[in-house]
Amino acid sequence: MKEITISMAEKISKETGYDEIVIFGYNPISKQQHVTTFGKTKEQCIDAAKAGNFLKKALGWPDELCKSKPNLKNKE
Repeated sequence: MKEITISMAEKISKETGYDEIVIFGYNPISKQQHVTTFGKTKEQCIDAAKAGNFLKKALGWPDELCKSKPNLKNKE
């Protein structure tokens, strides 16, 4: 399986006009799950990361994986 990259989420943001993106990927055969988030601004990155962490917690991910911080490089 390929990683769902932040640049993929950014492309979705640009194409749809949504400033915050949360992507959930799931493979029913391997049971592998993946969450990627994107925000256009620093504040939106933080909000999207919170939403991603909330989703992971709701899905039963281990607590240490539900505390992801956004990469705020190059953000306003």
